[in-house]
Amino acid sequence: MNVHQRTQWHRDTDGTRYRTRRSFPAGPARATVLLAGPGSVSVLDGQGRDDLLLEQLTGRLVAQGAQVLTCDMPVREPNSPSTEADRRTRAGRLSRLLAAHRHLPAGPLVLVGFSLGALALLQLLRSGEPRQADRAVLVGTVIEEDAFLTSHVPSLDLVYGSFDLVGYVADADDETLPPAVFAPDMYGQWSASRLVGRRAFEVRVHLLEGLGHTLHPCGPGPSRDAIAALTDLVGTAQ
Repeated sequence: MNVHQRTQWHRDTDGTRYRTRRSFPAGPARATVLLAGPGSVSVLDGQGRDDLLLEQLTGRLVAQGAQVLTCDMPVREPNSPSTEADRRTRAGRLSRLLAAHRHLPAGPLVLVGFSLGALALLQLLRSGEPRQADRAVLVGTVIEEDAFLTSHVPSLDLVYGSFDLVGYVADADDETLPPAVFAPDMYGQWSASRLVGRRAFEVRVHLLEGLGHTLHPCGPGPSRDAIAALTDLVGTAQ
């Protein structure tokens, strides 16, 4: 199936220019997916591994009848921590992207985010924008504090690669101590318990075998097909 695309230029409140893109099938779309990539993906035409994964996921979702909304994001230096200003910019662009396409309703609304993109989507849900989505799929998201969701999302899936290990400093005053390392089967359930909302909703945790933080194969042994697994969770097929 061919992926049709429409790209437009916009400006942040500070004048920074960025692009938004709508990818859609030839016929009427059956669902809308707001897709937010990880911090390693800053432009719509990037060439990295994460860029390719998002491109493949977009193609699969469009093939199943969804329209996919994406946009450029602020450039982030590798291995540098995200800032509050960066997260606000990401969330603001995603909010405006969704608002600009409200005149094109197409079935259920699904939010899909990876790592920093997932945190930006979580920030939107905490602020009540959008007011309602049918489901959210957040990849590689560690939720360390209680997050109250103002938006209504009946179904929320937390997705982790089985090799996505998270380390914390054991004692800030003693650098000789090794970090405390947690696997997703532990911090995934802990993150799920931190999610609360105005209305009851279902939270499910998924571990994808043989995959890392942004769902690329790593480590020994077989690995899950990340694109197939995410497409099933998004649920655009009929």
